[in-house]
Amino acid sequence: MYFVIFICIFATVSLAIKIAKPKDSGITTAKEINDNIITDIAGEEINIEDLENFSEENIIEENLETTNQIKNSNPTNSNNSNKSNSSNNSSVPKTSSSSARTKYYIKVNYGANVVTIYTNDENGNFSIPVKAMVCSTGRATPKSGTYKIQSRWEWLGLIGNVYGHYSTQIVGNILFHSVPYLKKYDPASLEYWEYDKLGTTASAGCIRLTVADAKWIYNNIPRGTSVEFYSSGDPGPLRKTISEKNFF
Repeated sequence: MYFVIFICIFATVSLAIKIAKPKDSGITTAKEINDNIITDIAGEEINIEDLENFSEENIIEENLETTNQIKNSNPTNSNNSNKSNSSNNSSVPKTSSSSARTKYYIKVNYGANVVTIYTNDENGNFSIPVKAMVCSTGRATPKSGTYKIQSRWEWLGLIGNVYGHYSTQIVGNILFHSVPYLKKYDPASLEYWEYDKLGTTASAGCIRLTVADAKWIYNNIPRGTSVEFYSSGDPGPLRKTISEKNFF
């Protein structure tokens, strides 16, 4: 008799728990997938040679090819534009729907080797310069076009068995990063002779910066921020020159 009563009570409790438990839809949201991918990327040991076709967007697209849970997202490349470099220099980028979520717009002047960062004015245009950085570009640096900031790594293996500190991916294997280090995690191993070249064309194609400037971009520029490339002898509105580079 007591056994039968126990069985009845157990069945009633089990049914109540089953009803109360939220039903698992079995659907993984795009945000959950994206967060997992970003976590995986952040913890992965990776070298610049692996970045040519690497981006968070590409990985997300591959993982969602059969689920169609998010739209494809690729860097916007305007290499086919017929606009001249001079017009690129003088134009004021407007806030578009894709850039409305970002606070900054970056322009890389590979002719003067200066990076200038703009923010929005009262009309929503990126016309207010807030920071300028002396840089070193190179032969593979994009000569035109606008791209979107993608992944970032605190340390990244570079070509030549050296390391970049505070590396931020622009497109493919083109990144913002510090002047190279000979040893990972060793501040004393920074290549001072390459630091002395800042303000001149000296890299393989990445945009080299002082450690302080590379860290600022790493910490403050969100994914999706636009980066535009152009060439001009004018260093830009903040007149940053090679004599004004600071190590820290």
